[in-house]
Amino acid sequence: MSASATTMSANEAGSAAQRLRAATQSDRMVRLLSLCLFVLSTGFFTAVTAISYMDPGYFDRLLMARMAEIEIDPIAVGSTAKAGDGEAPAEGAALPVPELVRPWVLRPQDFSIVMVYGHEAHLASPGELWHIQVGSTVPGLGKILAIEASKDGGLVKAEKATLKGMPQ
Repeated sequence: MSASATTMSANEAGSAAQRLRAATQSDRMVRLLSLCLFVLSTGFFTAVTAISYMDPGYFDRLLMARMAEIEIDPIAVGSTAKAGDGEAPAEGAALPVPELVRPWVLRPQDFSIVMVYGHEAHLASPGELWHIQVGSTVPGLGKILAIEASKDGGLVKAEKATLKGMPQ
């Protein structure tokens, strides 16, 4: 039994030594990779800092040169003419927008004055709030001709009706 016990402990000692050797090798690899990463990072940031110090506009010029090569989508940036073309953008058709469809036709009696201030007013209709100015066109009222503020709620004159505010 003592012979088998010593064989067993020799095998265990051998495998423990192999595990220790493998762990030391992996530690060396991790240290080597960490050192490489440190040296490369330091070199990169040193080079970028030196270039920025010697020529402050270097990276801006690179960026601008690259932007000039890229085709810019006018819908994405909201422009139809490139800078430096020398020509004014042509007037095009308006972009389509969703249209509100009401299940009823608005009439002048559907509106009430919420607030009048200066030459602007807020009107309320069923389910909607309108911000209007002189010259605005409102369905059911037509073109707004005049807006007058007063102590009793104000006055909004339109083509189809005149709205009076409620005194408060």
